[in-house]
Amino acid sequence: MASGRLVEREASLAQAGAALDRLRAGTGGALCLLGPAGVGKTALLTSVLTGADTGAGGLRVLRATAGELETHTPYGVVRHLFGRALAALDPAALDGLGGIAHGAARAAVDLVLHRGAPVDDPSMMLNSLYWLLDGLAADGPLVLAVDDAHWADEASLLFCQHLLNRAGELPVLLVVAARDILPERRSPALAALVAGASRLDLAPLSVAGVRSCLAQLGHDEISDELVAACADVSGGNPFLVTALADLLGTTDVRSLVPRTVVDTVVQRLTALGTAEQALARAVATLESAPLRIAAGLADLSPERAGIAADRLRDAGLLSTDRPLEFRHALLRSAVAAATGAATRDDLHRRAARALADEPDGLHLAAGHLLEAEGVGDPWAANLLHTAARAALADGAPQAAADLLRRAIAEPPPAADLPGLLVELGTAELRAGDPASVSTLERAGRGVTDPVLRAQCAIGLAAAYHVGGFYERSVPILSDALAGLGPEHGDLTLVVEAELVAAALSAPGRVDEARTRLAHHGHLAGTTPGERLLLIHQASVANATEAPIAAAGDLARRAIGDGATPEQVTNPFAWTLARIHLACAGEYDAVAVLCAQGLDLAARSGSVPLYAAASVTRGWAHLWAGRIDDGGTDFAEALRHAEVVPGGQLLRLMASAGLAEALLAQGRLAEAVAALDHVPDDVAEDRNHATGIHLLRARGLVRAATGDHAGALAALDTCGERLAALAMDSPTWCAWRPAAVESLWALGRIDEARALAAVELACAEAKDAAAVLGQALRISGEVADDTEAGLALLARSVAVLDGSEARLQEARSRIALGAALRRTGRRVEGRDELRRGRELAHRLGAVPLAERAATELALAGGRAGRIELTGVAALTSAERRVCALAATGLRNRDIAQRLFVSTKTVEVHLSRAYRKLGVGRDGLGALLAEA
Repeated sequence: MASGRLVEREASLAQAGAALDRLRAGTGGALCLLGPAGVGKTALLTSVLTGADTGAGGLRVLRATAGELETHTPYGVVRHLFGRALAALDPAALDGLGGIAHGAARAAVDLVLHRGAPVDDPSMMLNSLYWLLDGLAADGPLVLAVDDAHWADEASLLFCQHLLNRAGELPVLLVVAARDILPERRSPALAALVAGASRLDLAPLSVAGVRSCLAQLGHDEISDELVAACADVSGGNPFLVTALADLLGTTDVRSLVPRTVVDTVVQRLTALGTAEQALARAVATLESAPLRIAAGLADLSPERAGIAADRLRDAGLLSTDRPLEFRHALLRSAVAAATGAATRDDLHRRAARALADEPDGLHLAAGHLLEAEGVGDPWAANLLHTAARAALADGAPQAAADLLRRAIAEPPPAADLPGLLVELGTAELRAGDPASVSTLERAGRGVTDPVLRAQCAIGLAAAYHVGGFYERSVPILSDALAGLGPEHGDLTLVVEAELVAAALSAPGRVDEARTRLAHHGHLAGTTPGERLLLIHQASVANATEAPIAAAGDLARRAIGDGATPEQVTNPFAWTLARIHLACAGEYDAVAVLCAQGLDLAARSGSVPLYAAASVTRGWAHLWAGRIDDGGTDFAEALRHAEVVPGGQLLRLMASAGLAEALLAQGRLAEAVAALDHVPDDVAEDRNHATGIHLLRARGLVRAATGDHAGALAALDTCGERLAALAMDSPTWCAWRPAAVESLWALGRIDEARALAAVELACAEAKDAAAVLGQALRISGEVADDTEAGLALLARSVAVLDGSEARLQEARSRIALGAALRRTGRRVEGRDELRRGRELAHRLGAVPLAERAATELALAGGRAGRIELTGVAALTSAERRVCALAATGLRNRDIAQRLFVSTKTVEVHLSRAYRKLGVGRDGLGALLAEA
């Protein structure tokens, strides 16, 4: 675009200016500048950033421009954004106590500065980059600007998307400029940015705008007819208008069309010498490069290349900046298009070899190979493989997959192909790409090495399980297991554990899996394979009529010290082992184990482990009656579901738990909303075994709205799914009590009593206080004999008294008190109702406490007001923040441990101070007294 004043961009500048004003006031946001090539996105972005730097209250700006050949360089844009700012910091500000790299930001700093061990978990890196940005923004609001974002690498775009999702938490304005390409050609992350940011769509210039642009370029005496011709030929594209200005007086503008305007400019190249032409082709290949690299690729001496570069600048082709690059991407594309395909490929292959040995040249070299067709070069295949492994280690599985596909297309030596296919399938799986299935299936057909075959089978099984196709995994894992022997050690048990996991989730295969587990007998849990098998033995003990204590014992052996590698890196195994222990009624022990997991997650920055520990502790809290604590944990897990592997499973479990917690608190509308976020087809998909908990929650919520027929439909489906997997145990999923209540409400009395009897028989066999107490209460409430009903209710209270299932105890006491009141034993009834009401109130079970108050009034008692004061008045989230603040942690450190923003911590502390009437110094004493 012409230098000087921007033409017809006043509205966009005003919108950007308003966003900058909001940023100066402390409110972040995101802008997306969209338009076709040449429309002036870079010029507008530069003008916006100039306004940020020079306006009232100057803002710091971090800027990066993506390159077409850097699309597959993991975190390339991120490194450009933060590299200069970090390099400028003194050692104390960077690595000292309280420095930028302190705590969760360490991994991101190491990534940007190319130091330290890589982090292969994308969610961990996103979290670390967030805290790096938080540290940089501590000194004042920041503008992050990314130009040519349509060429940005996917990992950097995912960070931008992550920042967009948390835009209100930091004083940061993200400004992205990108070509307005077709929606279907946008990457998922870029599409999310375009959809979520405030859009500034750059329109073509009007005829008047074209005149203004030409006038700025020295053509202020031009005729209206010629201006109209320029507007028509250029389509109002500012860069093409500028190009036409250079041609006025030498070319008949009316003879040109937009696609030939640039070509006409490029034709100047043919008037220059062979050296200039060779250098132009080299620069078009390299995109941007130092003179020595471009000279080498053009087979010119540095001196001769320097002279050629000056002539290309004089011809209006190269920019005046260093390093060498074209004045506009359209010019580079035109020169590249004029170069024969074979010549282009040869130049890219030569560029790859030239760049491979340069500092940080690995991914640049790989980018050039991605632009060229394969020629069976082992060196090229090896470099692409090396770059893919580096990308995977940096937590960029999509980039790794692209590089591995190109390595396979080279093609590599035949002996290397099976291993590359396994790595490609694994990378695709980690990237959530459905192509992983076909890739791993292809790999499985060609792999003969038993270890590689086992790794392929494990990966393919994981890919199948994402879609719930457990049945398909069984024969593949069986074949892999058959090829392993004693010499393969624990790998044999790991593969067998995966086989058992698949079979336990496949109707018709459950008995086969149980036979395998029984064959192993007692396992000590000293190896990863043994621990995984112990988890599945606990699953069987939980699912069958065996006393639940057996499942608890197996789970404890599987958990061990709780920090074994396969559990920390496998959130599903981590969760399942502790869920079994919670099903055994050891809620407090599970809460302690989860706290250890959360502490480990905070120290390592592991978002998947944080989410797994949160959802697991949520269930332990909910079942113990710590409703608010449970709801907080479920909400925390859901907050991270989008960025962790297996997010669908996490969403199903956490949404179900959150809905039940909200329902117990009397927040019915919110409970309905919590379930509405999960599509019906996901909840009811028979291939997703974890959907049973969501079906149960849906039944409970529908019943609370009065839709008992709909509740029964969901609960019956839940029961059918459990029966198909031979796991219809009340400790696994107690769906019958809710179904009994809906049957009773619909007047189907006999069916309700029959189902209650079945539940009681199952609960007696499991011998778990929570489910047995609940089954006794339900049976007592629907009993056809009053005295028998009272006896069942009294036994329910006795079973639950002293257990950790306090919410169930409150329900049973209130049910017993109401039954005693109805039989005329009002004094005894009032005592149970008071105890039940106080317990329900303390647990935050509002509807239950209200029911107790109503019954107490009917029994002639007085329901006095119960006040919550002091620490008891704090919400679960406020208590957690206060507890950490009382230890002396800074707000930023608290936020990192809880995976929330610093602003969230500040809000919780502010509310807590008002409720408690103390400041930070007084928190410790009050919490100790509570």
